Amino acid sequence: MRRILLALVLALAPWAALPAAAQARPPAVIFDTDMDFDDAATLAYLSQEHKAGRIDLRAITVTNSGAGLPGRAIRHARCLSERLGLRKVLIADATSDAPNTFPAELRQLFDRVLTAATPGCPGDETPSKLPAPDLIRKLLRARPATQIIATGPLSNVAAALPYSASRLTSMGGAVKVGGNLCCGTPPEFDGTQEFNYWLHPAAARAALTRSGGSVRMVSLDAANEVLITDAFIDRLRADQSTPAAATVLEIVSHPEVRPLIADDLLYWWDPLAAMSAVHPGHVEFTAGRLDVVLEGPSAGRTILSPSGRLLSYGTAAGTEAFEQRFLDTLNGRG
Repeated sequence: MRRILLALVLALAPWAALPAAAQARPPAVIFDTDMDFDDAATLAYLSQEHKAGRIDLRAITVTNSGAGLPGRAIRHARCLSERLGLRKVLIADATSDAPNTFPAELRQLFDRVLTAATPGCPGDETPSKLPAPDLIRKLLRARPATQIIATGPLSNVAAALPYSASRLTSMGGAVKVGGNLCCGTPPEFDGTQEFNYWLHPAAARAALTRSGGSVRMVSLDAANEVLITDAFIDRLRADQSTPAAATVLEIVSHPEVRPLIADDLLYWWDPLAAMSAVHPGHVEFTAGRLDVVLEGPSAGRTILSPSGRLLSYGTAAGTEAFEQRFLDTLNGRG
């Protein structure tokens, strides 16, 4: 009789046989961004991962020390969140004392692009009541296993120390390849730096070397392998069934962005970094002790150094696999 009752209970309660992992919460994520064109594409991508239940996007923290203009950057984050269905995700911004400034012409250009990608949104440019570093600390206290995906200068992450995430994934740095400074940056710099870390070298060094948990740096060594191409844009144009996919298409189809793509100047730097945090395997990583140069012509450069922090940095990326997953995820597949 006991065997019959046991069989009946199991048949009526199949959930009892589920493994513990199936009942676990998805990893909590803070997206730290400067609201560049590819940051916006990254937010579109993360919104789909969030809706699919693969991550729990807890907050968007905006730094005003990067490509986004103060006030406009948080406006774009708010408008994009509305369009992408992220109304419950917290948003905060902050301005730091970064020593270098993103080229003004590019800031204005990307502001126009993101304004065009959020039509009809009046936007709120009011600074958040709770500064971004404070929001990061608050969320990490509540859930220490939270991960940070950072795709701009690391000003907010550094200011949030000593609280640390279980893992920091940062798009930045250039280890064995050249940097990407351009477009009117001061001539005294030697061009070995990647933009995000050059904007605030001290913040980059603090975040990379003093963060608890694991640190992964998706450097230009890997990110330069995901060039934005006309072929991919054509695929996206023929396959865009969600607001996320439509948003990305509008960004890369903007008339001021098209010439930059035609000249092979733009890459999916930030979406690749985010994807590597959600789906391991799209970026090849190797371990090394890295440090950030703080002063002189190479300020902001990432270097291998015996005294540096042992972390993982990207060395290569799977271009075709990235493009396919990016397209599928934007469209709510997979």
